[in-house]
Amino acid sequence: MARDARSEKIAVRSAVRARRLGRSAAERARRGAGLAEQLIGLVSAHGARSVTAYAPLTGEPDVNGFLRWAHETGVRVLLPVSLPGHRIAWAVDTGAHVEGLHGIPEPGGPRLETGAAAEVDLLIVPACAVDASGTRLGWGLGYYDRMLGSLDRRPPVYAVVDDEDVYASLPRDAHDVPVTGAVTASRVLRFAPDGER
Repeated sequence: MARDARSEKIAVRSAVRARRLGRSAAERARRGAGLAEQLIGLVSAHGARSVTAYAPLTGEPDVNGFLRWAHETGVRVLLPVSLPGHRIAWAVDTGAHVEGLHGIPEPGGPRLETGAAAEVDLLIVPACAVDASGTRLGWGLGYYDRMLGSLDRRPPVYAVVDDEDVYASLPRDAHDVPVTGAVTASRVLRFAPDGER
């Protein structure tokens, strides 16, 4: 990766992290409610009965309202389990989380292989930022790019970000897997027709 692209990614990650951590609890709650509404609408529009999602870390867009709704309505949710080597396995979300690798909350139940993500109807993934072409910027460890790149079948992939984290353009490297769309507290964006990515 060119030095300029690396520097730009570092700058974007730093700005996003500062913005997210600087929000008040009331603002985070407001955004979380909007995000739940948008995610419920997306899942309902797709008729999805199984999805991937994530248990948010401090500062990440709060999807807990969506996770509660999914549990109450019988939508099967797979949450990531971090493995050594920057790999992801999955486990079914039962609502009870334990602290996993790097302090990341994860389900305590039986593990499923990385490829289990290919069997869901929608992939809902965390992100630092996205751009209008579907470039997803993560936090630099490559967990999700590795997972997405390894799937034989890739359901539509939606990155969860804040409205301010949607950029006109971000650097994209050869290993970066683009997403179908993004979900924010106020909207669902589609960058490519579902199934094309």
